[in-house]
Amino acid sequence: MSQKTLSSKKYRVNFDSSKYDILIGKDLLTSNLVEILSEKTKNRKILLVFDSFFKDKVSKNLAASLSKEGYDVYFYAMESGKHNKTISEAIKIYELLEISGFSRDSTIIALGGGVIGDLAGFVASTYHRGINLAHIPTTLTAMIDSSIGGKVAINFRKTINAIGNYYHPIVNIVDLDFIESLSQRDFKAGLAEIIKCSFICDKDFFSYLKANSAQILKRQEEVLFYIMCRTIEIKLEHVAGDVKEQAKRLKLNYGHTLGHAIEISTDTLQEVYRHGEGVSLGMVAAAHLAKQYLGSDETVLAAHEEILRQYGLPIRVETEKISFNRDDLIKDCVLNINKDKKKKDNKLRFVLPKEIGSCQVYDDIDEDFINKTFDYIIK
Repeated sequence: MSQKTLSSKKYRVNFDSSKYDILIGKDLLTSNLVEILSEKTKNRKILLVFDSFFKDKVSKNLAASLSKEGYDVYFYAMESGKHNKTISEAIKIYELLEISGFSRDSTIIALGGGVIGDLAGFVASTYHRGINLAHIPTTLTAMIDSSIGGKVAINFRKTINAIGNYYHPIVNIVDLDFIESLSQRDFKAGLAEIIKCSFICDKDFFSYLKANSAQILKRQEEVLFYIMCRTIEIKLEHVAGDVKEQAKRLKLNYGHTLGHAIEISTDTLQEVYRHGEGVSLGMVAAAHLAKQYLGSDETVLAAHEEILRQYGLPIRVETEKISFNRDDLIKDCVLNINKDKKKKDNKLRFVLPKEIGSCQVYDDIDEDFINKTFDYIIK
C-alpha cells in the first residue's frame, strides 16, 4: 500500500436519539477511543469482544493502552465465522458480563468483522436493556456496511439475522491499518458491498469503480479511502430518517434477498460463500429478475456481470466446484427465500434495478420469475 499520509474524516451521525461519530483514517485507534470513552461514561469496566485472529496483536496493545488509562478490561475472544453468530455464543458473553459485575453504563468494544460486531452489538443492546457499545471494525465489509446503521443480530437455525435489534454505538472507529490484515478473498468480498452502493444510486460512482479497479485491487490508499468514504456517505443517506427500514433504507438490501437464500442453502460446516460473495451472486440474480419482471435493458445485467467479474467476484453458483446437486440446491434456495425476514403482508420484497444507479422495491413478483432466476444463476 502507498505510504503517503492520509487525512482522516469524521461523520457526525444523528439517528433518532442517537448521536455519535464515525471516524475513518489511519492510526486512529487508541487516542480517539480513550478520549471518547472518557466523554461518554465514567464507568471504567470494558469488555473487549474480539476476533481471535488479533489475540497477539491489536487486542493486547489496545488493552494495555486502556489499562494504562485506568480502565478495567475484560476479554472475550471468538472465531469470526458466521456459524458463531448464535444465541449460545451470546449467552457466554452474558454470563461473563454478569459474573464480572458489568452495569448499564459499562462498555462493550466490538473489534472484528461483521460477525463480531453483530453479536457484540446484539448483546450490548439487550444486556440491562442496553449498555455502551463501541465499534472497531476490522474487515472492509464491516467498515463500510455492517457496523453502520444500527443493525445488530444473531442467526437462528437457518435464518440469517433472525433475532435482532436496532442499536447504535457511542463511536465507530474505522482504522484503515486493519485493511492490510485481510486476505484478498475477504477484501474482494467487502468490495461487493461498495459496488452495490453504486448500483443503487450513483452511476458516476459505478463508472469510477470500473475505471479504477486495478488501483483498488492493489489497495492503493488514496483510492481506497475515497471509495470507502463515498460508500459510508451513501449508507448514511439511506439510513437517515429510516433507521427501521420502512422505505429508503430497504434499497441497501440490494442483492441480499436472493443472496441470503444462496448463502443459507450452501451453508455447511465449511463456509462456501463469504457474505459479500453471496451479495455478488444476489445482485446478478436481481438484475436477471429485473430483466424478466421490469423488462430492463439487457445491458444492465451485462454491466453487473462485467464489473463483478472485473473484481474477481462470483457471478454464478458452480455446483460442481462446491459439490452440490444442482436441482436440490435450486429447491433449497426457493424454500429459503420464502423465509426472508423482509417479507411484508406475506409477500417477498425485492430491490430491482431499472438501470445502473437506480433501484426500486417491488413486492408482487411471480414465483415463476424467481425460479427462472435461480435456474440462471445456479449452474
